[in-house]
Amino acid sequence: MGEALIAPREYEVKVRVEDLESVERKLLSSGWRLEDVVVEEDRYVDLTHCAGSPARQIALRVRLRKSLTKNTFTSELTFKGALIEEEVKAREEITTKLEDPEKVTEILLLSGFPIITVRKKRRIYSTTESKARVYLDEVEGLGNYVEIEVMNPESREEYMKTLNQVKEELGLGKEENIVKSYLELKMEGRGT
Repeated sequence: MGEALIAPREYEVKVRVEDLESVERKLLSSGWRLEDVVVEEDRYVDLTHCAGSPARQIALRVRLRKSLTKNTFTSELTFKGALIEEEVKAREEITTKLEDPEKVTEILLLSGFPIITVRKKRRIYSTTESKARVYLDEVEGLGNYVEIEVMNPESREEYMKTLNQVKEELGLGKEENIVKSYLELKMEGRGT
């Protein structure tokens, strides 16, 4: 394993959309730039059988990421803590790089932990005008989503202001904020 990367707070929401291309056109015309296009396979460890564990509130994930833009492959293990706030998805997150994600997955499976897999193609956008990042996600079995994320905002109010500005800019101001993870949506059977 490698050095752990700790991000004290990650704030994010998702918005379900039918047409990612129209959102992408709005991003580009507003000065956002495409950072990367990646394919991600997220292997979530099913913690529901752990005695004493707040299994429904935390997540443990092995992520495999292939960059289609940079032609690189990375993998990481991430712990996501319980939600700090309900209206927006805000939680602590600890990540470490993995040298051999297949062996880590095998160890978890042999230890009796079922694995639930979520696959997506993600286009990553950023701009110097905002602390937000925007992800255009095509999620296998679930459909298309726009995810808006801000790492370590100074306050919840700052995050909400940034979120609302970005949603308005993209024409998504009236759309429902989804705070559930793709794993939760998959387990609820909310596919396309």
